[in-house]
Amino acid sequence: MNFLKKLELQGFKSFALKTVLDFPARVVAIVGPNGSGKSNIIDALRWVLGERGTKELRGEKLDNLIFAGTPKRPAVGLAKVGLYFDNRQREFPLDAEEIMVCRKVDRSGVSEFTCNDSEIRLKDLVPMLARARLGSRGLTMIGQGESDIFTRSTPEERRHMIEEILGLREYRLKKTQAERRLESSSINMEKVKVVLNELAPHLRILRRQRIRFDRRKEIEEALRTIENHYFSFSLHNLKRALTELDQPIKELEEALRGKEKEVETFQKEIHGKKGSEEAERAKKLREKITVLLTHRSQIEKALARLEVKMEMEAARGHDNYSLQELTNVIHAMLNEIDSALKIDDLEKIKNALRNMRELARKIFSARGGSAFGGKDLEEEEKEIKSELDKIDRELGEIRGEEESLFALQERSNREFREMVEALEVKKNEIHSLEQKMQTQFFEKEKIGLRLKELEREWLSLGREVVELETLPPVLETPPADAERKMIRLRGELAAIGEIDENLLKEANESEKRHEFLSRELEDLEKASKDLKDLIENLDRKIHDDFKNAFSSISEAFNTYFRLMFGGGRAKLKIVKPKPAKVSIENQEMEGEVVAEPVVEIEDDAERELKAGVEIELNIPRKKIKSLEMLSGGEKSLVSLAALFALISISPPPFLVLDEIDAPLDESNAKRFADLIQEFSKKTQFVIVTHNRATMEAADVLYGITMGDDGVSKVLSLKLEEAPVVGIN
Repeated sequence: MNFLKKLELQGFKSFALKTVLDFPARVVAIVGPNGSGKSNIIDALRWVLGERGTKELRGEKLDNLIFAGTPKRPAVGLAKVGLYFDNRQREFPLDAEEIMVCRKVDRSGVSEFTCNDSEIRLKDLVPMLARARLGSRGLTMIGQGESDIFTRSTPEERRHMIEEILGLREYRLKKTQAERRLESSSINMEKVKVVLNELAPHLRILRRQRIRFDRRKEIEEALRTIENHYFSFSLHNLKRALTELDQPIKELEEALRGKEKEVETFQKEIHGKKGSEEAERAKKLREKITVLLTHRSQIEKALARLEVKMEMEAARGHDNYSLQELTNVIHAMLNEIDSALKIDDLEKIKNALRNMRELARKIFSARGGSAFGGKDLEEEEKEIKSELDKIDRELGEIRGEEESLFALQERSNREFREMVEALEVKKNEIHSLEQKMQTQFFEKEKIGLRLKELEREWLSLGREVVELETLPPVLETPPADAERKMIRLRGELAAIGEIDENLLKEANESEKRHEFLSRELEDLEKASKDLKDLIENLDRKIHDDFKNAFSSISEAFNTYFRLMFGGGRAKLKIVKPKPAKVSIENQEMEGEVVAEPVVEIEDDAERELKAGVEIELNIPRKKIKSLEMLSGGEKSLVSLAALFALISISPPPFLVLDEIDAPLDESNAKRFADLIQEFSKKTQFVIVTHNRATMEAADVLYGITMGDDGVSKVLSLKLEEAPVVGIN
């Protein structure tokens, strides 16, 4: 089974046209004149396998890989090389029977890798190739003029060549990648530590601010709880007190309305009493008495005149009275009449009339008889007296009626006074009710003022009235020191002061950043530890596999060395690097300069991991023990002995050799060809050669020619069938 199946070239160097080279045999030889483009095939293989050095590809820049054109053939825009592998043995870690690796580049310098038509990065492709023990350099692909590559390489390079043949390059790449990641992790850890160290002082300040904020928040929550409790309890108590006052006020208002109705009824009754019939009758009686008294006064005046007249008549018949006497009597009677007119009491009026009569009688009796004579005057006097008696009787009746009326009025007045007193009592009761109501209204007003004061206090705390009204009712009585606690908590808030929200935001962001960086540092430290463990495991794997195979390789090297040189002796030897040198640094300690060695000590295991491979040899019939003393042909033979020793121990999938048999003489060339045929059972060979013996060892020959258009063409020849086929 051939691992390498096919090579496709298009636009690569001198291969302007699409060219396909199949590899159906174990040994494929590529031949042709110098300058025909044979080595361009080797360059194509190197390039598609990830070679990036333009020197290794025999070009100054990447653009030189694209066919540049000739006078007869125009230039092309891109170069493309595809390499096909058989993957039935899963040399590549892909679930596919065939693997096609392709690389192309255009004149803009854009280079692209694909694997089975999927784009892939070179950093991902190289480990896959290393796992399949493929590479663009070393002993698996020896270029033109590199036949002595093993001898002229450094010990470290020789070790790497051996590791590649042994399939350890995969682990070396993983180790290199792990070391790079470890270095990157170390750099990142240092950066993170620097940032954390820079962030720590500022974060401490911000944490203190956040602690203050958290403390302020706790105090605010505690204060808010106490305030809610206190204000809710006070508010609902005041509202409950208002509600409790409404019923007594309502009852007082109803009682007051009842009392007012009673007072109104009493007032109407009293008013009715004032305008009663007794009062009207008393008024009429007084009017009637006044009329009678006036009439009586007139009658009495008439009677007085009549009596005077009668006395004058009597005097005319008896003794004559002097004018002065009569005048005095008349004046006395007039005075008596005037006095009587001023008296309302009937008995007193009668007494006054009796006095006037007695006065008149005394005067006239003293003269010895009546003053009047004649029948007419007496009759007139009787009539007048009769009229006067009649008036007196009427007055007596009226006086009696008046006395009865006065008694009735007295009773009415007494009832009136009682009603007035009762009215005053009602008014006092109303006044008492009004005072009680005023007291209730005053209490209600005080509660209203307290509610407003409570709202003002609530608003002064920066709270909304709606929030106060929506507080859930609190049944539990606030502690006695609630107000003192609120004052204390407000004092603590004032002492803490306002917290800048931007500062708090910065604190949270800084804390998150610190946590992120701390986690990042932990992750980096863990990753560094894991990488160190991985590197240690890879070192152990490389070292153990290399050490286990090295003695066999050295023995095989000696065997093939003796075969190539017809005797002698050769040996591969592991050479450890020298220990690190001790460096001295001057350090100042307590005023004295002290030289103290600072040594980075590598243990033996570390030195062994970095060990290279030296060659010890003894050529027959020559006293040559140093590689520098060998000729070019001898160096090539030593390198070939090393190559065959390696592939005898760990045969690679295929080898690409570009004219490494050029320095060999005929006998060594024949020996080289025989070894190629022998090892083709284990390894597939692609060889560029001019040597006839090597051509004879090949199963398939590809001939490379170049026409006058400057384009390389391929001719193939299967030696067992011997037909000639041209491939464009």
